[in-house]
Amino acid sequence: MRITNNATGHVFYSRTHDHSSMAVAFNGVVSTHFDVPANQELGPSQLVVVANGIPSAPVAVTVQ
Repeated sequence: MRITNNATGHVFYSRTHDHSSMAVAFNGVVSTHFDVPANQELGPSQLVVVANGIPSAPVAVTVQ
């Protein structure tokens, strides 16, 4: 997970764990947990999931 703060542009990375599946070419819904780093800046941000170097489309989030 990559979280970019909208105000500062600073990028933070979150460690993922407890994936529901690690199967290759799986067609179902997969979930995972992630831990926001303690130094993560608060406020409006963009969250991107990166797998094998390929980023997802950004999702707007608010870090509290």
